[in-house]
Amino acid sequence: MSLDETLAVTTAQEDEEYLFAFKQNMISCVPLVLKATIELGILKLLFESSAQLSPTQIASRLSIKNPDAGSTIDRILRLLASFSFLSCTLTRDKAGRPERMYGLGPLSKYYVSEEGASMAPWLLLIFDEISLRSWFYLKDAVIQGEGDPFKLANGTTLFNYIGIDPRYNNHFNNAMKCLSTIFMGNIMDTYHGFENAKTVVDVGGGVGECLKLILSKHPHLRGINFDLPNVVKNGLSYPGLEHVGGSFVDDPIPKGDILLAKWQFHSFTDEFVIQLLKKCWSALPASGKVVIIDPVSPEYPGSDLVTRATFTSDMVMLALPPGGKDRTLREVEVVARAAGFSSPKVGCQVLNMWALELYKTA
Repeated sequence: MSLDETLAVTTAQEDEEYLFAFKQNMISCVPLVLKATIELGILKLLFESSAQLSPTQIASRLSIKNPDAGSTIDRILRLLASFSFLSCTLTRDKAGRPERMYGLGPLSKYYVSEEGASMAPWLLLIFDEISLRSWFYLKDAVIQGEGDPFKLANGTTLFNYIGIDPRYNNHFNNAMKCLSTIFMGNIMDTYHGFENAKTVVDVGGGVGECLKLILSKHPHLRGINFDLPNVVKNGLSYPGLEHVGGSFVDDPIPKGDILLAKWQFHSFTDEFVIQLLKKCWSALPASGKVVIIDPVSPEYPGSDLVTRATFTSDMVMLALPPGGKDRTLREVEVVARAAGFSSPKVGCQVLNMWALELYKTA
């Protein structure tokens, strides 16, 4: 029997399926290793370096005293290079031994940025120890039928917890800010629904990062950023941007001809969303509209990247906020009509994020 015949014990497709399944068992290693790399300052160092660096050089420049750090860093970075987060060049050291040199790779641009458009804060939030606890209670949430995984793991809901843990609250706010910068920049290049408006209210707009982007594109607008008082006290200063402190649960929503709900509805139950939409309905003129920025789940679980990203986002909504979910267009229509709005009109889609418009019905 030839060597080729000896090796051909499985088909190429079977090999691929096995390796894919094998990878899923340990896929969490990748984001956790990337998280450690960010926290160590390695990505920032490579971003600032004009040339690739060896693991030993990286350890030295980061003032790491552990004599074995170079070897450990090499093992970490070669994994990230294999996933295209980093680039790698194989050379030889002075003794003629193989040595890997590392630099930024195709995917690392999403984790380092001079303009703040980085996914790093989102990664640090999702893989924080507090967030990770939720996944160990997913089974319990399914069986019990009450209590979200985050509450089961941490004793209170996500939104209560960020009010009592300053460190985690900082992670949360930074994550929301970075996502605004990444997605809204692309959405503003495609969506034209703000052009004829006068006043835009960002409901739960954080420190105003999203409104700042909108006003930079449409300086004729008046922007009202509506969020909790302890949030807006740190609000951004920008021409045309006003901050109003309050709760969209207990206080009236400021009036405007466009109410923006960005990553709000997918964080809450249908019942809560309907009540929030009814408050939006009262704050709008007859010609006004709600603009929702959220992922929209397809009805069929395809295997394309956008669908996978959306369903993965939906799992995060299942694990962290109470009652959160990424709805289908049909499900968005149900809550919209229950609150007196029209069926959603698609304004644009950018990757896995959609801009949906809801208009008041007579």
